[in-house]
Amino acid sequence: MKTVERRDVIRTKKALVTACYELILEQNASALTVNDILERANISRGTFYAHYDDIADLIDSVEDYILDNFTELFDFAKVDVSKENCTDYLEKLFSLIEEKQEKIAPVFNYVNNVRLEYKVRVRFKKILKESYLEKYSDRDASFLSACFCSIVFSSATDWITTGKKISKKELCENITHLLFDGYKTFLLSA
Repeated sequence: MKTVERRDVIRTKKALVTACYELILEQNASALTVNDILERANISRGTFYAHYDDIADLIDSVEDYILDNFTELFDFAKVDVSKENCTDYLEKLFSLIEEKQEKIAPVFNYVNNVRLEYKVRVRFKKILKESYLEKYSDRDASFLSACFCSIVFSSATDWITTGKKISKKELCENITHLLFDGYKTFLLSA
């Protein structure tokens, strides 16, 4: 039998997650304390510890909250990408990442951004794999989704962190070339 959380528990957890997220966006997150969160959420200390072990446990829920609120990103994983539409697809994906970057950057800076990036990749890869299963075997779908996510997210992260030294279009064309023509032909054309 599936256990359903009571409405008051759901409401309390939502208040704590929302308060934590807002505080991370507003202030120097490294100075964030349980008391700050409790005051913002208007929740008692005992109630906080009834639901979370510590701030890190709450941050895990904040990460999930962020991921749940950026469903447009994961909708991109449902598109059938071909060599013909890949550059346009990637440009739209990177535009969305740029648009959302301001909202999620403070959280990436506060939490272990490797962990949050990993969660994004895992969720994106899972959805992508599900869409590939319509055409490919389980093994091939797993491999293709892993390769796609690795190349695209590593490129996006590098592009953003190095100050976008090339245009978005050039980046997307390079990724398309790499994905569909392979690294040897990519190196020859570079």
